[in-house]
Amino acid sequence: RCSISLTDQSIVPTPGILLLLRRCCCNLRYVVLHCRSVRRKIFQEVCGVGDTMLERRTYPLLAVVLTATFVCVSVWRMSGGCPGPPYCVPEPPPAPSYLLLDPSNVTLVPDPFDLSVLDLGDETSLIDLHNFTFHMNDPVCNSSSPPLFVVIVHSAPGHEYHRRAIRNTWGRSVHLVFLVGETNSTGVQESLERENDEHHDMVQGSFLDSYRNLTYKHVLGLKWVTYHCSGAKYVLKTDDDVFVNTPFLEEFLTRELSPLGARKLVLCDVLYSAIVKRSYRSKWRVSHREFADRWYPDYCTGWAILYSPDAVFRLYREAQRSEYFWIDDVHITGTLLSRINYTHTSVGALGIQEPRTIKMIQKGELEDFLFSLLPPSYFSELWNLVNSRSRVPKTSPSVQPRSRSWMSR
Repeated sequence: RCSISLTDQSIVPTPGILLLLRRCCCNLRYVVLHCRSVRRKIFQEVCGVGDTMLERRTYPLLAVVLTATFVCVSVWRMSGGCPGPPYCVPEPPPAPSYLLLDPSNVTLVPDPFDLSVLDLGDETSLIDLHNFTFHMNDPVCNSSSPPLFVVIVHSAPGHEYHRRAIRNTWGRSVHLVFLVGETNSTGVQESLERENDEHHDMVQGSFLDSYRNLTYKHVLGLKWVTYHCSGAKYVLKTDDDVFVNTPFLEEFLTRELSPLGARKLVLCDVLYSAIVKRSYRSKWRVSHREFADRWYPDYCTGWAILYSPDAVFRLYREAQRSEYFWIDDVHITGTLLSRINYTHTSVGALGIQEPRTIKMIQKGELEDFLFSLLPPSYFSELWNLVNSRSRVPKTSPSVQPRSRSWMSR
């Protein structure tokens, strides 16, 4: 019996290729077995060669010739040289999983923020934290004039330099808040309060700002949008070491998406099939009790995520009812996103990394991009480049949604 074992799960051959490989395997096995029974007679009668010399001189050559022959035949058949099994035609890319609003449908979609479906006491709780309060919360969003987008920036209490770099560059003229938790330093807390008195753009929640509390901070942002900025058409979650090309973003939202908003949109840099780290030497180590599966669901790398408002509300409601898990990107945009039956949309080449951005700054040649990981020390140079050579996106990015379910793997 012939069989083919594919140990690499990333290789998924078509049924036609599998059938062809199986036929080649069987044909090769038949010829080798047949040659074993007749080779002695052929070479003894024709060449006058004994068994020992036959084995030593001719069998390796015969094996090479047979192998080369069947490789050539296989390639010939795959290239259409002779009739063979039918081959699968590649499927077209899936249709976008999000809905863009326009004048014909905007009145038909319900308000995404239905506070009546939230649990009793939701406003004063944050996941498993009760008696939650906002220590700082200035009215950034004006309900009479809702913004096209609002930016919620994850920041650490001591990152005043990062926040100043953002305020002086890409965050200068957008609706923006910085999310922080509590600090054990009285001096840092006083500095935060002075900073907020001057800029009125800080949101502080009643939990300790720490690495293991990032999920609290992520849900804090979703909570703040739900209760204090529900009129925004889009919500961008990002970090304080990310440069947002806000002129390009505004053009992208109004021309490539819709100025009226969208539904079921989660646009980000998607990480697929990440394995759970179990090593005690890894800062990302997760125990089996914390996360039982071997693989994480597909999730967003959290440095820049563009949400539609309904995605914000549904993820917030699900997070409030779910057990806490400390890796916020996995929990919010992986596990919970799968539960609400939403899919990611990849930002593709419009989300760029630091080396490419620095090279762009050095050359003085601006490329189309939405977000970039970048040290704040480069923000001013890049902002000057953006303002001197602003460009309008000519084509939509490779935002092909991945509807592949984690549960189906």
